[in-house]
This record gives sequence, C-alpha cells and structure tokens, in this order.
Amino acid sequence: MKNKKQIDAEVNNDIVINKDHLINYINPGEKVVGLGLGGSESLTIFLTKPEREGITVRKILSENLITAKWDRNGKDVMLAPYKKAKQQAYYLKNLPERVKQFFPYVDIIIERTVAKKTIGSPVKNVDKSELVNELIYDMSYIGGDEVSEFIRKYKPPVDAVAKLYVVIYQTLNNIVHSNRIRKPAGPTLDQSYFKKIEKRLALSRKTSPNVFSDSLLNTEYIYIDGIKLFNIKGLLRKFRNNPSYLEILEAPRHTLVMGDTNTENIKITNPEALLGFIKVKNYNFNADDIGIKFLDPRAIGFHENGVDSGSDDPMYDNKPWHNSLGQYDVIHSELFDLKTNINHDGMSIDVIPHDNHSYSLSYEGIEKHFRSVMYDAWDLDNPESEMIKNDPNWIIRFAFVMGTHFTAMPPFHFHKNEDGTMIDSYEDQRRPVAIYAEGIKWLNLSMRMLEGRTSTFYGVSVPFSDSKQVA
Repeated sequence: MKNKKQIDAEVNNDIVINKDHLINYINPGEKVVGLGLGGSESLTIFLTKPEREGITVRKILSENLITAKWDRNGKDVMLAPYKKAKQQAYYLKNLPERVKQFFPYVDIIIERTVAKKTIGSPVKNVDKSELVNELIYDMSYIGGDEVSEFIRKYKPPVDAVAKLYVVIYQTLNNIVHSNRIRKPAGPTLDQSYFKKIEKRLALSRKTSPNVFSDSLLNTEYIYIDGIKLFNIKGLLRKFRNNPSYLEILEAPRHTLVMGDTNTENIKITNPEALLGFIKVKNYNFNADDIGIKFLDPRAIGFHENGVDSGSDDPMYDNKPWHNSLGQYDVIHSELFDLKTNINHDGMSIDVIPHDNHSYSLSYEGIEKHFRSVMYDAWDLDNPESEMIKNDPNWIIRFAFVMGTHFTAMPPFHFHKNEDGTMIDSYEDQRRPVAIYAEGIKWLNLSMRMLEGRTSTFYGVSVPFSDSKQVA
C-alpha cells in the first residue's frame, strides 16, 4: 500500500481532493496518473498497473465520499450510490454485443465494508454504526475529450455543436434504443418521476435543512430569474390530478437506455478529426469519424414487481440539451452567481451566468438549432418516422423529462469541504439550488404545453389535444 507522500508526488497539485483517501485504493506497483470527481460524488482514479499496458480507470463509490446520507435499503431510483455503481458495472458487462463497442469494458468488481473516516482500515472490533460500504470497479480507459471538455477547451462554433448533437442522438436512437424494446405493464410516471423527485428533495432537505427549507420547497409559487412560476408541490399536484396530462406524459415504450447522456459522459475519442472538420467548416461527420463513446450509464431500468426490467424511457437520453439549453455546464462548473430573496408568496432565485464564460461562444444561439437537430436526428420530416409513430407527444415529454432530471438531481451536487464538513448556506450550496431552479423552469414549461398555453418551442409545434385544459 502506498503512503501519502508517494501519492502526493504522483498526483498533479491542481487536483483538489483529500489524498488520504487515495492510499486505500491503490495497490503496490500501481501509479496514479490522474483523478476525476464525478457529478455524483464518485472518485475516479486513472492509473497504470504493472500487469497491464495502458491506463486503467478505477471508479469508487463510497459512503465516505458522499455528502447526502442515502438509505442503504433504498430501491430502484433511490438506490444508494454504491449499489447503483454495482448495477453500472454489470450493465456494462451485459450490454448487447452491437452496443458494447460504444462503452468501456469492465474488468474487476469489488464490494467491501470498511471503517468510517479511516477508509480501508480493518473492520474487526469496529462498531457496526462505524462501517461504510464501498463499490470499486476497474474498466478500460477511453481516450479523447468529453464533449463538455472539448467545448470548453476549443470553443467550437455553435453550428458544429449542433451537428455534434445530431450525431449523438442518431447513435443513441439507432444503436442503443433499438434494443430491449418493450411496453411497460402499467403506469410508470409515479415511480420514474413524481416519487423520485419527492424522495430526492426529501433527501436534499435532510442533507441541507437550512437551504432546502420550506421557503425553497413548500411555497405555492417561486420566482426564477424574475418570473413567477409554480413550485414543485403545486406542479406535481397538477400533473397527478389530470388524467389527460398523465396519458400524454406516459412513455409509450421502454428501451435500453444509456440513462445519463450528460455530455460530461460522452467522449470524442478522435478530437483531432473533429477539429479538422471544424477548421474547414465541414460538418458532414458521423460517429465513426470522431469516435463517439459513452461513459457512466445510469444502469437502472424501470422496476416492475421489484425487478429491474432492463429498459426505461428513451426520453432519458435527451440530456445533451440540458448541458446547453439547461445551463448544466455553467452550473456544474459554478460559472454563475446566485441571488436569493424571500418574497411574501415565494422565494426569488436568480441564476446569473458569468460574462464571457467558458461555454459562451459555443452555446450562444444554440436554441435556434433545436428544431433542425431533432428533425435531422429523428427524421421528423418523414411522416413515417419511428419517433412520430412511437412518441407523437415527444416535445411535451422532452420538456417534462428535462424538468424531472434537474429537480431530482440536487442530492448529487452538494458541496463538501476537503475536511468533510458541509456549510448549509445558499452561497456554499448554490449549485444544487441553481439545478433545482432550472428544473422548476422546465416543469412549468411542460405544464404550459399541456394546458395549451405554449404552442411552439424553438420552432417545434406543440401537439394540441381537445382534453387540454387548465387543471
């Protein structure tokens, strides 16, 4: 086992993490060449092993590293992160052959129980309350740049980003979503979306009671960027109480999904080729040309009778837009200021992106490309398009699922200091607050679509139904 001094010498000083953690995850002869901190508070180590050429990626999900206190007995969407990591590992091992080439290869999977605080220490003679669970797995390294990283580094023009989205969506639709197609046995919205949001926000409140308080969560209205909107309880009530809305929002079919297509989880393994296309303004590239690969799948299918079906709503995989239209890259990188104020009828939250931030040039005007991206990727100009036949209300469900992604995401984004302490303030926890606010905006948009008050969205017509009426 390596000591702290050895690890300090091998890890770049600009990586901010408590290096005491690393000692317990490195074996003799292994050398750390890089680190990554995932959005779900996982620890990723890039290392070399004496018995293998090249880089190995070691993913660690430990209760020691996670801020929110997940229930170890949680199920389906409330699986504790270390249990979810186990499903991710086996998801990768069991992918259909045609799909495997787009994902990493998983090798070693380790489950273990260790002592709290002194990570990796022997567990005998330790009280059970002082034990934590960990899941560790090694997988193949996929080189290149994450899409978010590529955009931050090279600032490609918005036209190139739009074409990149088309390629990603075509790959997901044609390769991933063409597997494990099934029709759910019954309604899915409560489990997949409504209860998930409620449980995740309850966990957020338990983690940060001062920030995720009644003022933020339990008012009828909330002001986001100066606009008065319904807050989460009122939104969920309106969704649940209108059978017509439920019918429109219900997923017509489930398929194999990647499940977390945040563009931090999509890699361009041949960035030089993409830069070459961009240089000559030739955007006629495909997934093979630039080497599209997917990382960190969600790996939790819809559960029926307590059993994971292995399939879920393919609308989950629309997350590339949440990085740009939804400002996730700006929020996750904390390239914004947060202003909050308590009004007489609801909290006011302003999320103010920094001027000329890292993504400005590439995302400026991305909304003008929304229609062309979706129509090109899904062949929506063709009346025989599979998407038109399978999901005619896709634009309403798109806005709805964007909102559910964000409002269920806060537990993964709390800020914890290097010494393990967490400050329960809006300034320190501005990231989960901004993420929640973004979700509220999208859920209100989907509600306006359902009520017939929004007829188009960035050039896409919203289908009308005779049953639409204000609940």
